Amino acid sequence: MPNRGKSLKKWELQEIDGNDMNKNKSFLKSLKCAAIGLLKPFVTEINMRIHFSVANLIVIFAYFFGITRIEWAVLILTIALVMAAELVNTAIEKAVDTASKEFSNTAKFAKDTAAGAVLFCAIISVFVGFILFFDIERIATTLQYIFMNARVIVPCFAVGIADICFVIFGGRTE
Repeated sequence: MPNRGKSLKKWELQEIDGNDMNKNKSFLKSLKCAAIGLLKPFVTEINMRIHFSVANLIVIFAYFFGITRIEWAVLILTIALVMAAELVNTAIEKAVDTASKEFSNTAKFAKDTAAGAVLFCAIISVFVGFILFFDIERIATTLQYIFMNARVIVPCFAVGIADICFVIFGGRTE
């Protein structure tokens, strides 16, 4: 055990913190771990891929719909809220699965509550979508422009197909 009166040496810190779970020593290592934490759920979690694909199509529609800068900010923050909730849900599920190998009512409650938070954010995002886009004439005009213009519909169709393929084939289980 290290002497509390003297400064700790590097090997003593590793002994205290543990070799596998110690705090990152550099900013770049922290960024790398954060990037892995951000990207890995896109591979392992189908719900993350679904959220991303739906958001992708909504952003394309919003571009042609012609929303204002403030509306863009609201839309991007709403999408970010749902995606962040899904990331936190995934982290909680993995942590609970690691901590509790057998069935536990408290583990189930934690996982259900985390999933409920994602559902709540998704429901709120639908309400935000109604507020931003609920103009029937503008929706009709935007859809008519998209579907009647080959230079627009072909790339939109390709993105839609790519989104479907991403959802279906983009993942793997751990």
